[in-house]
Amino acid sequence: LYTLGNLNSEQTGLAKAFADYCHNDESQKLAKNYGFNYLDDYAGQQWNLEGKALESAQKLWKKEKDAGNPVMAVFVADVSGSMGGAPLQNLQTSLINASQYINEDNYVGLVSYSTGVTINLPIAKFDLNQRSYFTGAVEDLSPGGNTATYDAVLVALDMLNKAQEKIETETGKPIKPLLFVLSDGETNVGNTLRDISNIVGGMEVPCYTIGYNANLSALQELSAINEAASINADNDDVIYSLKSLFNAQM
Repeated sequence: LYTLGNLNSEQTGLAKAFADYCHNDESQKLAKNYGFNYLDDYAGQQWNLEGKALESAQKLWKKEKDAGNPVMAVFVADVSGSMGGAPLQNLQTSLINASQYINEDNYVGLVSYSTGVTINLPIAKFDLNQRSYFTGAVEDLSPGGNTATYDAVLVALDMLNKAQEKIETETGKPIKPLLFVLSDGETNVGNTLRDISNIVGGMEVPCYTIGYNANLSALQELSAINEAASINADNDDVIYSLKSLFNAQM
């Protein structure tokens, strides 16, 4: 059992409690019933790898993890009035810092929303130009208005659907679509989660949600439709969490 990042005493205590639970007699017996805890004398090989070798291996893994096929993602950013101040600043900082972990062969677009929905950056390959446009578009976000989260999700899904069809036709490669919703979760205008859940489920696009000072339960419900992760950005490790998410998925 490993823990990563700067954990507080409560988080450390939870990790220790879980480790103790796994090591108690009842859990060990149950593990053996399921085929674990045999070959106690087995010792795994140790590899003396330098950092550069691990970095090269990680780059190769990122390139080949989806059989060499690109990922296409639209980021959906909440710029409603309730996101003013620290929440929006945290969104901008974490998104820009973590975006360096997005592979240049993937495709990225950006949507923002308050009462209405704006396409800030159409989907394109995440080369140096698109990366620069993306950073500028994120920096230009400003708050105001109500919160139409699910209207924005529908716009982003439509963007993904059209761009995926076009690029798959041009390249002959299948594309993996993803959605990242960054919000405080307080939808108060437009469509509801109930209105769009069948569409999201039918399109089978994972919706990763990142909550800033958020109503996490609403965001978690959206992510759960297609079994995606939901991140609490109030955690001090949000930049690390986003980097890990982008590194694994993009």
